[in-house]
Amino acid sequence: MKELPVADLTFPKIIDQNLLYADKTRYIYDLLKGPKKDFFLSRPRRFGKTLLLYTLNELFTGNRGRFKGLWIDESDYNFPRLPVIFFSLSMDSSDPETLKKNIIAKLKRISEDYDIKLKSDSPDIFLGNLIRAIHKKSKTEVVVLIDEYDAPVTRNMAYPKIAQANAEVLHTFFASMKDVDVLPLIRFSFVTGITRYALTSMDSGPNHLADISLNPQYAGICGFTMDEFESLFSDRLETTLASLKDSHNMKPTDTKEDLKDAILRWYDGYNWGGRMRVLNPYSILNFFSEKSFNNYWIQSGQPRHLTAMIRAKPEDFIEPKLRSFLSTELRKSDLNQLSAVPVLFHSGYLTVDKVIQVEIETMDTKKSEIIDSYTFRLPNLEVSTSYLNVCFSSYFDLIDVKDLINKGEYLKNAILSRDDKTVSAIFSNFFSTITYYQRPASEKEFHTAVHLILVAMGFKLWSELAGTIGRMDLCVELDSQVFVIIELKYSPNKTKISPEKENDILSSLAMRLLPIDYVDSVLADVAMKMLKSHEIKQIIYKNRKKIKTEADQNKYLAMSALKLIPENDLNAALAEAAKKELPRSEIKKIIFDNSPKSDLAHEQIDDILKDAAQKALNDIAQRNYHGPLKEWAKEFIDLGLSIYGFGSDVKAIFGPIIT
Repeated sequence: MKELPVADLTFPKIIDQNLLYADKTRYIYDLLKGPKKDFFLSRPRRFGKTLLLYTLNELFTGNRGRFKGLWIDESDYNFPRLPVIFFSLSMDSSDPETLKKNIIAKLKRISEDYDIKLKSDSPDIFLGNLIRAIHKKSKTEVVVLIDEYDAPVTRNMAYPKIAQANAEVLHTFFASMKDVDVLPLIRFSFVTGITRYALTSMDSGPNHLADISLNPQYAGICGFTMDEFESLFSDRLETTLASLKDSHNMKPTDTKEDLKDAILRWYDGYNWGGRMRVLNPYSILNFFSEKSFNNYWIQSGQPRHLTAMIRAKPEDFIEPKLRSFLSTELRKSDLNQLSAVPVLFHSGYLTVDKVIQVEIETMDTKKSEIIDSYTFRLPNLEVSTSYLNVCFSSYFDLIDVKDLINKGEYLKNAILSRDDKTVSAIFSNFFSTITYYQRPASEKEFHTAVHLILVAMGFKLWSELAGTIGRMDLCVELDSQVFVIIELKYSPNKTKISPEKENDILSSLAMRLLPIDYVDSVLADVAMKMLKSHEIKQIIYKNRKKIKTEADQNKYLAMSALKLIPENDLNAALAEAAKKELPRSEIKKIIFDNSPKSDLAHEQIDDILKDAAQKALNDIAQRNYHGPLKEWAKEFIDLGLSIYGFGSDVKAIFGPIIT
């Protein structure tokens, strides 16, 4: 048996060390022989995108010896040697200028490899000049391979303005590849990433890249297909089965077919638009290496953009609305208005369930066209058993959630013993992990967070159950025929400030932290817009001897603006400048610190909560709830519990027991 490439290895290392390899060269051959030459592929992390690019790089650099025994070596492909520009955009991209600087640094190193000297402060110009220079020197077409193209965007999704600014940099950068004097010089280009948003978030751009992500012909280009699984791992089933029986993870009577079925339940099920199912390569390799069923892919990390979006809109992700999506919706999205399902699909937490063709009328031509529509599902047991923990750890900023079940036992015992202090402490502990500006802003968000905590702890619960006089917020099953009815109330520990007050606060922040020249330019712009033409000319003429530069002119216009323009208008302009230039966390903090405290004290809520809980208890005692509660046994114990959130503090109040 060949050794398993469980580490992140390149194609040359896998071949040179004679490690197990799934031959993807037939797919590569089809790409090379097809009518198109520029491609984009979206796949989740750790699905083999980087390995595919290393394979392409080796192919184009003419190292035919490494392809001996692979499908393409027996084909009519003649392995021409071509110059390759190959790099990853996984780099420091904390702001657009840093991103530009690091792209240029990578391109500069590639130019030095070709003994070419280039200078430019613009990544798109540098790339275009590099392609032209390599083509001129080699007298042949150039290959461009770019990995993790969207990392500068997805890693900054917690900071939308930086993400959007980085997307604009990438948009311009990739658009340079289709310039009329550059595109003909490219023999083949291939770009990979998790999402396509950074390429499609603008009005126009690198639309020359053919997106093969949902093309059934290339559904198996990454990951293990069923045929590959059968041929590559059949010799490992016997020893793996024996090991699992020894560890009591499979029954003594189980067969290799039982093991195979279990592996497919755990790690199979991915589908990218066709009938072909694909197994998760990272999980499969680690499963056979460790000989143990585990959530390998889930535990290997989470994409930052998913974490940021779960924290921003947890209610959208806990129970995502799995409606059908048109292919155009999946491929084009506004970075500021991403919906949960496409994000989860591109990230690997959902997969295609069904593809149907629908007829729609185009907005521009008013003609009908046939377009694919997709529905989605959870792919396998690994994802379905871990997804809520992914949401939980993202929302509460926790890395290790292994002790959740133990905390669930503490919570259950505290509820059964009516220990309100312990219940309050457990919930408060979770909410204390959330930063002040990410805490729930409404009762709905608080409800979502409590729901998430209870599910992650392993409780079975029902939410928003309708009765005859209202809805029950939560009903949690503690033990067989022991249920707790929970009424939820929430009040932020700060109330919102008016837009005028916010502008006043942020304008002061701008005056204090932004460079004086920049502040002057902002105020000068306000003056140019709001003062009359003759007033502006008079200000400039009056100070003509002192004005030597544009900065000098801005200074005197700013001084005049402070005297002549209403304060609200100046504050609004400076507030916008602060939001644009200062870190989002700093903006949130200053607004939070200056927001008035809520005047709703904890002790004022007791009677309100007890009354609400009593109504819910009365309703359930009369058996008037519908759905799953209708089949409950006639004799059981119900505990009434009210949970009140106040910022990061949570207070639990018990109601009466009904038997």
